[in-house]
Amino acid sequence: MDFHTHNLHAPLPAIINIPDAWLLSPEQAQLREHATYSAGLHPWNTADTDAERLWQGVCKWAHHPQVVAIGECGLDKLRGASIDVQTTWLERHVMLSEALRKPLTLHCVKAFDEIIALKKRLAPTQQWTIHGFRGKPEQARQLVAQGFHLSFNKHYNEAAYAATPAHCRHLETDDADT
Repeated sequence: MDFHTHNLHAPLPAIINIPDAWLLSPEQAQLREHATYSAGLHPWNTADTDAERLWQGVCKWAHHPQVVAIGECGLDKLRGASIDVQTTWLERHVMLSEALRKPLTLHCVKAFDEIIALKKRLAPTQQWTIHGFRGKPEQARQLVAQGFHLSFNKHYNEAAYAATPAHCRHLETDDADT
């Protein structure tokens, strides 16, 4: 199964991330039969003037039965709003995830300490998965010890992949074709 993809035509089974255009105009969306989706406000979009409108779309889609995960959401120290603003948005995603009992798919760039601290503080019951994990084996072990799952795409550290227990490891295409 493709754990996370932005390809609306990805081979199934796959969890397809709902694009921003669908968040802003849900009536234009064409869901594929038997496909599953995720919905979230990407941290890169947290500084956008449309962030609140995008969030309203996330909330609408999150209730749809074909939406099986919340996200891609998270923290990115290189892009998007300030970490404080991104954290506020991430907390909203966590509350939605918990309320709907749907797992969380996380984008994390240079903010693993913050993500771990947030998970400890909020003590969620739903699974959190770091998508597109590229870190080293030590970081993979640390995250797994904190209850995270990791998803790997074409750019990954083979030793980190091997260090991640099979039940905590997923594969994804993200924005790639394969």
